[in-house]
Amino acid sequence: MPAEKSRPDKHDAITRAASETFLAEGFDRASLDQIAQRAGVSKQTIYSHFADKEALFKAICAELTEKLTIPLRQPVVKGANLRSMLLRLGDDALAMMVHPASLDLHRLIIGAAARFPELGQAAYEAGAGRMITELSALLEQRSRSGDGLSRPLTRGEADRLAEQFIGMLRGFHQVRGLLGIAAIPPAERKSYVAACVDLLLRAA
Repeated sequence: MPAEKSRPDKHDAITRAASETFLAEGFDRASLDQIAQRAGVSKQTIYSHFADKEALFKAICAELTEKLTIPLRQPVVKGANLRSMLLRLGDDALAMMVHPASLDLHRLIIGAAARFPELGQAAYEAGAGRMITELSALLEQRSRSGDGLSRPLTRGEADRLAEQFIGMLRGFHQVRGLLGIAAIPPAERKSYVAACVDLLLRAA
């Protein structure tokens, strides 16, 4: 058993199969037998990696959230002005919000949030919560140097502006995506993000 657990190919096959099964079936309808068959392993092999279906589900949600939020963790370009940073952040964030895999994960977590409230909390902290916290710190810092902002911001003001900006970006784009309505085209997305950035800078 320990030897099987140490094999990364088995682990990867299980998590890949579990992602596909949970996204297709949801938590309740997905079974470890389905996942084992799709992964080409025994159910006992799954138990050598994960305690139960719940543990596997939580691990998959965390892994998918981490992958989808990678673009939001790009380092700040040295010397870039605030507007250019907001344009990049905004475009990356909105693209992530309407990405099919992100919408699938959103539906999955919403469906399971009543049973696993900590999943919703973890998904929020890794996505919108992280964006708001990091953007708030950036706005507060740049406001002290006068970079695109008219005055220094307090932490509370920066928090509010960051949350309003993320809310503007999301708009109804994510709702339409969740309802199966075609996503905003990239060119239109960039124009929309630019309008949100300009509104933020004027409000500040």
